Amino acid sequence: MRIEVHFDESRGFAEAFMGLLVLQHQTLRAMEVVSHHVYADLPGLNEETLDSLTGALRDLPGFVGLRRVSAMPRELRLRQLEAVVEAFPDPVLAINSQGLVVLSNAAAKACWGTWLAGLPIDEVLARKGWDEPDWQPKSVEAAEFLSGQVDFAGRPYQVERIPIQGRTASGSVAGAVLVLRAPQRLAELRGAEAGGAASGEAGPAQMPEAVQAGAAEDTAPASFFEAQRAFEAELLRRLYPRYPSSRKLAKRLKLSHTAVANKLRAHGIAAKR
Repeated sequence: MRIEVHFDESRGFAEAFMGLLVLQHQTLRAMEVVSHHVYADLPGLNEETLDSLTGALRDLPGFVGLRRVSAMPRELRLRQLEAVVEAFPDPVLAINSQGLVVLSNAAAKACWGTWLAGLPIDEVLARKGWDEPDWQPKSVEAAEFLSGQVDFAGRPYQVERIPIQGRTASGSVAGAVLVLRAPQRLAELRGAEAGGAASGEAGPAQMPEAVQAGAAEDTAPASFFEAQRAFEAELLRRLYPRYPSSRKLAKRLKLSHTAVANKLRAHGIAAKR
């Protein structure tokens, strides 16, 4: 059973909670602390022991309440990211630091014919003269389009490479997300940018090359979290005209209406109910 325990400003509540679990002989599979909430995955917790645990928690200073949850916060984030990646219209591949594909979306599977996880990236994407290290970003500070085209399942694509930051103090690169853009798709995107420029919005087509390069460097994601948010915002902006309400879009992305409404609001996209 997974539970969420709400507490107030009291210090040391998480440590006291863990001590209580030991006293109640509860096995802790996973725990996350988010703001004033402790999430715990307790495989041995049942209805009877839940009542006992709740009663003991009421004696802890700072306890506010307890409720069951269907998933841990990290699980929910992964599910949301998976839904966003799956709905993305372009093939998406994620590779680790060894150059192996660890994730591919439905668009990539449709082109390749099967899931690609576990395959070396240099067997999946081919460009004459490239070596395997070229797929790995040298810095976490820049997302970029690689020069030239690659062959994926017999079709030409350009590759947008987004670095994934490792969990180290040095911020080393742990891999990359590769978004494959077909030439026709790029033409559509550039047409949309040109349309925005014609309506008075400043777009890349209006900027000198030096300014474009500086802007790209300034706005490049500094972490995978930022890259994920930018990726999510772009997808929502593209899908929203086709599903012009938060309920329709939620059904398309297989997320809750509340989650989609919050995401639209966070990215500044007006949503109809």
